[in-house]
Amino acid sequence: MTSELDLIRRIYAYNMRVRAKYFASIWKLPPRARYQDRGASFPSLVDIYLHVLDAYRLWFDEVYAGGPAPVWYPLGQRLTLSEARRETRAIDYRVRAVLRALRPRDLDRRFALPRRWHTRAPIVLRELLVHMIEEELQHRGEMNALLWQAGREPPVTGFDD
Repeated sequence: MTSELDLIRRIYAYNMRVRAKYFASIWKLPPRARYQDRGASFPSLVDIYLHVLDAYRLWFDEVYAGGPAPVWYPLGQRLTLSEARRETRAIDYRVRAVLRALRPRDLDRRFALPRRWHTRAPIVLRELLVHMIEEELQHRGEMNALLWQAGREPPVTGFDD
């Protein structure tokens, strides 16, 4: 029987594999299409992709690890392919390290949220991890629509593909 933590790890591994496919699809676009403001939650495909990385940095580095607030990627940032690949790998490395170190009892640990959020309610690690799954899926759907607008097929995959 698969444990809750094993399932979470499988979903994160899946998200990393699929994120790599979105990365490839986005960086295959000509720069104009890659950075075009399409009126989404963040202006461009690159901005949405970098927002997902920012969210991992916020939740895994600031909240989980208790580090400083991340410096957000500026909207419109024009990363080279190698810069974007390096940023993606850094996030994947960090997330894998956290997930590898977790034990089932850790899922009940509570973490304080940043003071700037003006809330005293902590977040349970299980909820943090599930939130990040939801966060990425929501933005992946958004990137699907924007890739279709750009005349490209998104890398739609299923969990067990």
